[in-house]
Amino acid sequence: MVEMNEKPSRPQHLFIVRIWSEMESISQAPCRGSVEHIPTGQKFYFTSLDDLSDFIALKATVQPQSLLKRKETNR
Repeated sequence: MVEMNEKPSRPQHLFIVRIWSEMESISQAPCRGSVEHIPTGQKFYFTSLDDLSDFIALKATVQPQSLLKRKETNR
């Protein structure tokens, strides 16, 4: 068990994600949102969940090849 004052064994990232719709029904409109990477303060606005995923992968330093493979399997 890891105590609160111990460093985690893997790098960790903290994000705040906000998602909203500009129409009354979410099913009628694409999602929009923002994501903030707390350690760097960088904020990114997106209009698709793929863009959100790309930003998080970039900040979490996921290798681009693994990101492309994941996208191909989701289609």
